[in-house]
Amino acid sequence: MNDSDSDYEFYVGTATHLEGASLAIDGTARIDGKIVGKVAVKHLIVGPGGVVQGDISGETAKVEGTVEDSLTLTGKLTVCSSGRIRGKIQYGSLETMEGAKLVGEISTDWGSSSSEPLVSDRLEAFTSAVNSDDAEVSDDD
Repeated sequence: MNDSDSDYEFYVGTATHLEGASLAIDGTARIDGKIVGKVAVKHLIVGPGGVVQGDISGETAKVEGTVEDSLTLTGKLTVCSSGRIRGKIQYGSLETMEGAKLVGEISTDWGSSSSEPLVSDRLEAFTSAVNSDDAEVSDDD
């Protein structure tokens, strides 16, 4: 490991393959090898040759390698030009570089802090507008 590797709470080197893992990391994890399992991490970095398969959750992630299965983030997802993500992807905000690949079910929280969808508010406004128009039409009859 070089000096920059000491900035990570968890590191998987290029020659490492870790399978069946269930990890909870309060900090930054960098994956340059392969990890298969469940990973909960504050900030995830998947290096250019890195592969992460399984249920991944956290705040932020920077993907230069491959992520498969599910990725759930509350904050920013950055996908570099060499990054590949396949599966169920949820994020707070998204940054992608030209060449990045995302395949699967992709969603965001849309910045809404309320638990009710915005569609219901629009539907109520539309319904009340239609009802008031109907009332005006029937008054004219």
